[in-house]
Amino acid sequence: MGENVKVIELNSLDQFRKDLLANSTPKSVEAHLKWYLESFGGINFKFGYDRPIVRARICANSNGYGNIRELLSPPPELTKIGRFNDEGKPMFYAAYHIGTAIAEVNAKDGDIVQVVQFELPKKSDSGLRCLIIGEVYNAYHGISTISPDLFNEIRALIKRLGENDIRGLLSFLYMDALSAELLNDVFASKNNYIYSRTLSRLLLEKYNDIDGIIFPSAKVKGTSNIVLRPESILEKVRIVSNCLFEISKVYPYGICDIKLLKQAKGQRIDGEIVW
Repeated sequence: MGENVKVIELNSLDQFRKDLLANSTPKSVEAHLKWYLESFGGINFKFGYDRPIVRARICANSNGYGNIRELLSPPPELTKIGRFNDEGKPMFYAAYHIGTAIAEVNAKDGDIVQVVQFELPKKSDSGLRCLIIGEVYNAYHGISTISPDLFNEIRALIKRLGENDIRGLLSFLYMDALSAELLNDVFASKNNYIYSRTLSRLLLEKYNDIDGIIFPSAKVKGTSNIVLRPESILEKVRIVSNCLFEISKVYPYGICDIKLLKQAKGQRIDGEIVW
């Protein structure tokens, strides 16, 4: 985000939100969001990360999944409509914490869950470039969900914008919060994810050089998730842990009691998991 923000007056933004949510037909939603994205671009950055991201999948039994391909993005022919993808267009979903990852798959007491941790590039010059949604709004309120360094950078930017263009800052804060609302709506499945998958598709088309999008979790407040293009996972991310757990008890707030059943030793060249 540059320091010159294209301003949409707040009353106009408020009316836009009402109009957008009043008609959930694909044609109307896409037309509204295309207009919106002429002004909103979010912020994107290339980063190195010192902690792995986490992906969880519920298993049919205690054997777990046998091939690592089953734990990555699904193939196009098996990809159904989701929060960030249209049918036949897979994306890779992950969380920053195991509790959030388990909550995101709606695991219940007694479920067997396979949890894989993926290491991101540690240096920013070889890292992932991601669009961040909702983090400027969070930082404005003194909250950090991704990293302290990013929080400090955003806070400094907010200060400069507030001093130079308070209307631009307030306009951007509204758009950042609205975009987060559309992406992490807890009731999104009821409208077939029309708002989140349309907005994410248009954002990925607008920024075709980014690897993915970081956004607030719909399941656990105060945490963020990440969705990545499948090719970025294959090129820039490596597996560092692959474990099978039994869920003893699921509590609110992304807290769960889990029992380790087994941990993989690695995987062969064809992706077969070695336990």
